[in-house]
Amino acid sequence: MGSDMSGKALSRVRPVVQESQGSPIRAMKKLMEERSDMVSLAMGEANFSAPPELIEAAVEAMRQGKNLYTSTNGIPAVREAVSSFAKREWDVDVDPEENVLMTVGGMEAIHLAFRILVEEGDEVLLPDPGWGMVRTVAERRRARCIYYPLARTDTWTYDVDAILERLTDRTKLLAVNSPSNPAGAIMTAEGWRRLTDAARAKGVFILSDEVYHNYVYEGEHASVLSHGELDNLIVINSFSKTFAVTGWRLGYVIAHPWLIQQMGVYKESISLCSFSIGQWALADFLPKSQGYLAWTRALCRENMHKMVAVLKDIPGVACPAPQGGFYVFLDTSALDPSAQSMTEYLLREGIAVVPGNFFGTQGEGCLRLGFAAPWDQLEPGLDRLREALTKKNT
Repeated sequence: MGSDMSGKALSRVRPVVQESQGSPIRAMKKLMEERSDMVSLAMGEANFSAPPELIEAAVEAMRQGKNLYTSTNGIPAVREAVSSFAKREWDVDVDPEENVLMTVGGMEAIHLAFRILVEEGDEVLLPDPGWGMVRTVAERRRARCIYYPLARTDTWTYDVDAILERLTDRTKLLAVNSPSNPAGAIMTAEGWRRLTDAARAKGVFILSDEVYHNYVYEGEHASVLSHGELDNLIVINSFSKTFAVTGWRLGYVIAHPWLIQQMGVYKESISLCSFSIGQWALADFLPKSQGYLAWTRALCRENMHKMVAVLKDIPGVACPAPQGGFYVFLDTSALDPSAQSMTEYLLREGIAVVPGNFFGTQGEGCLRLGFAAPWDQLEPGLDRLREALTKKNT
């Protein structure tokens, strides 16, 4: 079966996407399946074990026959657990009935938010560098995308002044991802105070993607929930990155009741409900998750420091240490100004990474490397990367 578009029915269809719009991570996964000798630093997920108690809770839920549809918004028990989690982690009160919607991963949450809030021509502020799939969703809604730059010194940070300069009465939505993918920048409490005040005054929605909230390496994660009112906030989160269960596809939205109602009605026609077994399991595990969260945060903090130390010793590259998340955004522009060209070179050397240009213009010349895995899984890839980049430098 080929890709010929000559059929009469197919000839009447306007393409929604071009193949080039796909995520490079998808291409990397395909290549990894085809080449057994490839080592990967391209992972966009946690490559450590999920909590055994969580898996046992899932197995028990299956044995108890909890394998059927749930309500669209999610079972009451998991929404209660999310509400309690928000209180425990960020000292905020979230109504589990009115303010919480369970979603098919963080991606469905983002799609629903854009579908409800953004119409053709609306102005949306996005970070650069920033996760490329949010840009893709905005473009498919035919939004007018305005990019605000992250600042870089010895680390990447959010430049609140740069955001405020671009925030106008025409802005419909401001997207922030803290800690950020790919750069590891975090929004501070003071930064949130300034942004929420300005956005509220101008009637701008803030979409806060906080899926990496557990991975902050100095101080505590600052959630927008602690600094604004829900009438213009949409907080996206996910259990995938937190508990190493990306395949479960289970996330959630916290927002104003009217927005939750709108998103829930729309979700009903897309996915009907989210993964039932995951909901039951997380309702059981979330209240007792502190120990696991501390372990994964400590593991990733140690990995980050070790990886940065290794990379900083390679001639011709620059390696800002991330403040959070679980990626290093390595600058190899002195060796090759093209991230795509460098990525292809490394693939020939048997190393998979993610090209930085996928994340925006400021990502050109950079590579994203993941470190959320046991060190003995990362070390062979780093050794091979050091050899390849040293050879490139000679």
